[in-house]
Amino acid sequence: MKTNVGDKFPESNLYIYNAGNMEKTNTYKIFDNKKIIVFGMPGAFTPTCSNYHIPSIIDQMENFKKKGMYEIFCLVVNDIHVTKAWAEQTKAIETGLKFITDPDGSLVNKLNLSFSAQEIGLINRSKRFCLILENLIIKNIFLENDRGVCDVTLGKNILNKIEE
Repeated sequence: MKTNVGDKFPESNLYIYNAGNMEKTNTYKIFDNKKIIVFGMPGAFTPTCSNYHIPSIIDQMENFKKKGMYEIFCLVVNDIHVTKAWAEQTKAIETGLKFITDPDGSLVNKLNLSFSAQEIGLINRSKRFCLILENLIIKNIFLENDRGVCDVTLGKNILNKIEE
């Protein structure tokens, strides 16, 4: 089933980076009653994610807040230890970017936003996307069509699409 604007974001268990630890949580617990951005990325330490996507989000963090987006999440399909190391290495947590992981890919499967590139070891990973959520309702969906490309979901491009 395709994810559409107007759909309710699915409930799923995740882990969130919090004060140096990865804590088990639930999408409804961390997303409910908020206007947020969720950036989905194929994986921690992947070149496009680390070199382009995360820096583009960091550059716009203050501007996202000015548009009423006080919580911005980076979602990857990785184990909790890799996600924790990446969150710390990028220093993005210092800007307020929140890192969440969907270790088994169940959330991205529910969203129909998963892919596999077995030839490079990416199995059941997240497509590169951005969702704008308000009270768990999907208000906007931005999706990259090509693997290894970060254009539609660059921080500045998403900022330009957010309605105040």
